[in-house]
Amino acid sequence: MSLGAWACCLPMSEVDLLVLGGTGLAGRAIMASARRRNLNAIAVARGGELPVDVRDEGALVRALADVRPRVIVNAAAIVSAPACERDPAATWLVNARPAAIVASHARATGARFAQISTDHYYSGDGRRRHAEDEPVRLINEYGRSKYAAEAFALTAPDAIVLRTNFVGWPSVLGSSFAEWAMGVIEQDLPADLYDDQFVSSLDVWTFADGVLDLACGDALGVVNLGAGEVFSKAEFVQALAARMARPLTRARLASVGLQQSPRGDSLGLDVSRAEGILGHPLPGLEAVITSLMAHLEDRRS
Repeated sequence: MSLGAWACCLPMSEVDLLVLGGTGLAGRAIMASARRRNLNAIAVARGGELPVDVRDEGALVRALADVRPRVIVNAAAIVSAPACERDPAATWLVNARPAAIVASHARATGARFAQISTDHYYSGDGRRRHAEDEPVRLINEYGRSKYAAEAFALTAPDAIVLRTNFVGWPSVLGSSFAEWAMGVIEQDLPADLYDDQFVSSLDVWTFADGVLDLACGDALGVVNLGAGEVFSKAEFVQALAARMARPLTRARLASVGLQQSPRGDSLGLDVSRAEGILGHPLPGLEAVITSLMAHLEDRRS
């Protein structure tokens, strides 16, 4: 998408895009996609181009006022469910409160606000796809904080909330689900593979392109942005191992119920609304694996 296409649908500003959490897994992919589109994009993070801690309300307010971006994407989050359970207050300050601050700014300036949410709202119905208007279950502190962020974001008149699950590399700590799976496969480690936890995990690079396409459109409210297929966590690891032609001799199928912190197990998303807006189907499991492997080769070359 060209810079001119953005200009036609957004208020005037020298900065096209501000990405909160711009140094995380999703944030870096969104920034890379923005640069390919020749957008003037700034990453906001403690180690970003604009070094702001999103927990510092005053600093975040000042940064938004100084930059006045056309589009704000909030990809900042504590995503570890155990970490969220251990410290709900810290989780609120990162996962929920910044969305309220950005929404207030967007209401005052007319900026477009895209809030990156989660799929962690459903449990107990297997491989089913969940539409945007279905009731949610707030299973843990992570889900509660992200749902609060959705509510804050939607107080802005031009906001879009993207419910999602994505996989990719490299993450800041090297401990994303895809990186864990790669370690299990390459070293043939003992591991529990959950065959009763279902997801629609999209590769983070396709996800980032979708975020920017949707952020420039006119869709409002909640939109699911995930893979076009629902699969179990075990099926994901097995598909990745098969693509690498590596055996899993020490991994075993297990239940997500073994986890100490509460987890959703039926996280499939119905992405038909996103596909209709984007004008193309979203990839299934094999295409997600193909993208992961292609970016792994780029990373190692």
